[in-house]
Amino acid sequence: MDTKRARMFGINGVFFLCIISCSFQGCKKEPSRTTGEETLLSTGTTKGHKELGLSLYENGKNREAIEEFKKALADNPGDAEVCFELASAYSDEEMIDDAITMYKRVIELEPNHIEAHYNLGFILLDKGSCAEGIEELKKVLEIDPKYEDISYSLADAYYDCKKVDDAIVIWESLLKEDPDDKVLHYNLGVAYRDKGQLERALTEAEKALAGDVKDADARKLFRQLTQKRGKKSSGKSKKTTEKKEK
Repeated sequence: MDTKRARMFGINGVFFLCIISCSFQGCKKEPSRTTGEETLLSTGTTKGHKELGLSLYENGKNREAIEEFKKALADNPGDAEVCFELASAYSDEEMIDDAITMYKRVIELEPNHIEAHYNLGFILLDKGSCAEGIEELKKVLEIDPKYEDISYSLADAYYDCKKVDDAIVIWESLLKEDPDDKVLHYNLGVAYRDKGQLERALTEAEKALAGDVKDADARKLFRQLTQKRGKKSSGKSKKTTEKKEK
């Protein structure tokens, strides 16, 4: 009897100690084995699609990211961040019309979204929509005049869209801040050449060349203008079509 009673007490004592140990240390559970995608989606459908889309886009998986962003927008159409990232993914995939639509959606949601205006401006310009593209870049200049060299970009857009006078106004304004900028002098030389103002063009070409005597474009422009002036002074005329060297 004594032996049996002692054995039973030993078993009960071990069980009692296990209960005490669990109460102080906590019982261990098996670690979760959910995948990254399951973890994201467990936080909520909208947040999951958005975060997964961002992760996919950062890793260059644009097509997959686009699908996740579209799902996120189906749940929350007013998320400007998702609209912007979706527009960028469309642009990277050269889905230009979709990118334009989505950048415009961003601007509807956040009228002063500077990156949306900036990116949209260049897409429109590349597509040949000069007036719209220039308006977007002008909006960037209005929001932040120092953003991403926007003045230079706008001047280039004016020139490429055959608005030479507008380009000249900006380049001359920029020269007041940096009178020795050889690129600005070169651009002005080309612009004045296009307008037929030979002497002013030659003056700007000389300044560009003075800034860097090894600049091939400046040397070529100076040589062209010098030859034109020589022909003009000798009474000869020759109509030529020239393109801006970039």
